[in-house]
Amino acid sequence: MHAAFSVIFLTTLIGAGQGMFLAMYTGQLYALAHLLPKQADAFYAAGTLIALALLVAGLGASFFHLGRPERAWRSAAMWRTSWLSREVLVLPLVMALAFAYGLAHWFGWTRPFFNLGESIPVDPTLLIGLAGTLASFALFLCTAMIYASVRFLQEWHSPLTVLNFTFLGLASGFMLAAAYSAYLGSDLVAFFGTWAVIATLVALFGRLAALARNAR
Repeated sequence: MHAAFSVIFLTTLIGAGQGMFLAMYTGQLYALAHLLPKQADAFYAAGTLIALALLVAGLGASFFHLGRPERAWRSAAMWRTSWLSREVLVLPLVMALAFAYGLAHWFGWTRPFFNLGESIPVDPTLLIGLAGTLASFALFLCTAMIYASVRFLQEWHSPLTVLNFTFLGLASGFMLAAAYSAYLGSDLVAFFGTWAVIATLVALFGRLAALARNAR
């Protein structure tokens, strides 16, 4: 299977955007658990803006492989049976939640609703980020299943396709978060970089397993 460049750009940009958003939220969770230094709200807001820009760029790339772009809205009509339709529906949801997450941090909407235990405040950013995390993993699944669900593409018809899409996206997003942290002089470079290496190794294992499977 030789994918069009527009599809490659679509999956790479959107995957990196999802990974970047998940990196920002993961950093916030670790800070709330007092496992990392707390960062300013502007750090999460700007990082999420980068993630959102990647998601928008990926959405733009998707229009280049549509035969009739003016009918793109029809691609969501078969959501009950089509993974492509589900992807078309989940992607805007991820973008909306990423935007809301960044906006909440930008305006400092971090007043807790309640506390978990004695030290974990649950504020709007935490709840929006959780929803965005669930939506992001759902989007990884939808994108991967577009290919993994096609039986006659036997090289792709495997759970390893889902694993590869997910961990390659996480690896690129966390590495981008490490570069972003380094640019700002944040002390989260090692944290994001370590998780980027872990995700890359898992993706490498998944890819090697897929190649071994396909060779048989």
